[in-house]
Amino acid sequence: MMPSRKQVAAFWLGAVLLGCGGSLSKTGGPDGATTTVPCTAMGACECMAASDRCAPRTEACWCPSECDPQIACICGGGKFVACEDRSVIAICSEWLTAVQSKCAGQSFVQYISGLCTDTSSGDPLCTANCLANLKDNGSCSEIDCSFCPVCDCAGPVASSPFASCLQACRTPQPDRL
Repeated sequence: MMPSRKQVAAFWLGAVLLGCGGSLSKTGGPDGATTTVPCTAMGACECMAASDRCAPRTEACWCPSECDPQIACICGGGKFVACEDRSVIAICSEWLTAVQSKCAGQSFVQYISGLCTDTSSGDPLCTANCLANLKDNGSCSEIDCSFCPVCDCAGPVASSPFASCLQACRTPQPDRL
């Protein structure tokens, strides 16, 4: 006896369901969990869609209208740089707050306020490590005139350990290329 088309279709559907964990729900896998792509592996639109856990790192004037034509921007031309996990940015921000508190009397401390979100600062996790090291082991004098974008001052002869650490964060890592 040859199986009918309906029996073959039912068998195939059963095999597919078993292979997928037995779930047809739109919420993801067999236990309702969704497949989670790491934020660092996402493009601009995927990062915006996962805004509950991810944050885009962009150049100034990047406009997410490429992801949603309903979005209107005042400026444009900036580029999407990377997608970061919000928890990484939060960790970096906590260390930044601690350093700013420790170095509140330092002349140039206000110029490091964008270190965790500024695209030129590099990887926020690396930046957080630099901030942690400065807070725990460094001197506030390491935040010198070289951090001031509008000051007309001669930079230090040698980079401070903090500035050197941040410079290393700006170098693209092999896993980020």
